Amino acid sequence: MMISFILVSHSKKITDGLKEMIDQMALNQENVTVFSLGGTSDGNLGTDPIAIYETFQERKSDDAILVFTDIGSAVMSSEAAVDMLDDDAIKQKIHIVNCPLVEGAFMAAVQIENIDSLESIFEELKSINKKF
Repeated sequence: MMISFILVSHSKKITDGLKEMIDQMALNQENVTVFSLGGTSDGNLGTDPIAIYETFQERKSDDAILVFTDIGSAVMSSEAAVDMLDDDAIKQKIHIVNCPLVEGAFMAAVQIENIDSLESIFEELKSINKKF
């Protein structure tokens, strides 16, 4: 199963750091590709729905696309990017995950080799939400 993790934050430093952490700790994850989509295209704080949309298009052949966000407008930008898609088959692969950005993405990445389905991943992510 090929899965993309899209990290959406208002800060590129946050998503770049999280991507680096995941890439180093989840070394055996050849089936997971992580994308850092923090900040705006001009390097400011904010989110960029066009960059998210373009990444969805690039990864449309993946089995699943998990979007991890930080706060309000990161979720709204991710939802807007989904709405821009014309292909319902791609839309069905996209899951905007409701959990803390760092803890959720990191846990999913390092445990994915021990999990046999997306449903199992979502159950693990729900357990993180109960801790907060």
